[in-house]
Amino acid sequence: MRAANAFLHAGCVLTTSHFLLVAFQGQDDMVPNFPMTAMHEAAAASYPNEACGLIIRKGKKSVPVPCKNISSEAHHHFLICPGDYSNAAYQGEVLAIWHSHVEIPADPSMADVVGCENSDLPWVLFSIHREGENFRYSEPQLIVPVGDQMPYISRPYVFGVTDCYSLVRDYYRREYDIVLNDYPRIERWWLKNHNFFGECFEDCGFVEVVDLEPKEGDLFLIQSSAVIPNHIAIYVGNNMILHHCEGRLSEQTVYGGGYWQKHTSNHLRYKAFLS
Repeated sequence: MRAANAFLHAGCVLTTSHFLLVAFQGQDDMVPNFPMTAMHEAAAASYPNEACGLIIRKGKKSVPVPCKNISSEAHHHFLICPGDYSNAAYQGEVLAIWHSHVEIPADPSMADVVGCENSDLPWVLFSIHREGENFRYSEPQLIVPVGDQMPYISRPYVFGVTDCYSLVRDYYRREYDIVLNDYPRIERWWLKNHNFFGECFEDCGFVEVVDLEPKEGDLFLIQSSAVIPNHIAIYVGNNMILHHCEGRLSEQTVYGGGYWQKHTSNHLRYKAFLS
């Protein structure tokens, strides 16, 4: 399930020293050869927005499956529809994720690289350019996960790739060797009457605690200008939290006596950490 939700985007540029970039040709052992026609057709139909989808295994063939891009900024980002992902995964093993870049080079962005690492799947990228009544496509590029880890602090915000819940999952995986579930979620769910955190924390192994002093690794659900929790922070000790707000870099900041404590709705602790 590490890649099963694939809430993935494209954004800023990262230098190639931070990831393994190889030409798609010759990588039969990773992603078998397949015709690019279906992906090109999807990119043309989606233009000027990004097209996206999966590559699945059907028998001895690898088949590209276009998926709906539900990003609110689809010209520069992509967000695979979770229903489309599930339907495609039901048809065959997911081998890779693909998407197009519109009128820009197919060079992987920072978010592409982070998304590839988080998905633990190869990513295929190509660019589409309009030339009169026709389209021109770049050669495909392939990036593969190499085990890079982003620092906790000063991450750029990309919903579903590097956001507040992604930070929590990374923290628990690295610090406690605990892999928290990932779940389908939509942008600004709190405006659509969907309580994402409230519905998921028990399934992830957390329980709500009341009137207890916070301890390292506890989580705080926070209502930031919302009627339901729409933010999550990790308590790291010494009255400090680690969190990642929408549109900002991730940071470590003071918790008690300020805005974040005032707007906390739930104090959570991992069940196995209860003493």
